[in-house]
Amino acid sequence: MSVTSRPFRAVCAPAVRSALALPADLAGAALLLAGQPTRAARLHARTWGPGHWTPGRRLARTVLGLPLDALALLLVGYAAFNSVRNFGYPIWYLGTDYHQAWGGPTMAGVWAVHAAGWALCLYVLLRWPVRRLAHAQQSLAARLGLAARPTGPGAVARVGAAPAEAAVSS
Repeated sequence: MSVTSRPFRAVCAPAVRSALALPADLAGAALLLAGQPTRAARLHARTWGPGHWTPGRRLARTVLGLPLDALALLLVGYAAFNSVRNFGYPIWYLGTDYHQAWGGPTMAGVWAVHAAGWALCLYVLLRWPVRRLAHAQQSLAARLGLAARPTGPGAVARVGAAPAEAAVSS
């Protein structure tokens, strides 16, 4: 993995995992209620990692995590919608009078201002609120005994924690 992909993965992986928690938990609950606990256990293990997945704990995670999961889905959905809108500014607003828009009078300037401004907002949005929500979701799963601790590619790393490779290679 290259050095430049680490920050991108560290920001985006928890956001994607936290946004997909609500659909995955609702699908798992539907599978449980439909009498397919094996498929529900497989789905929950992919979402939250291996753990003690009793049907009661799976349903508890779904019900107790509903506010966190809905807020995470809303924030990440907002970020995705506005990413398409701002990074694709020339596509959506080419037929309008963009000469008075931020960065005008040229379309290149307008696009650069909107893309750079949204990139900063996107970084802040995914870096702090969504990352905190992802950590709260993992903590809820850990408290219910579903996962030992946040690990894996979607886990939220502690700020300031050194990578294992750097500690070993010294």
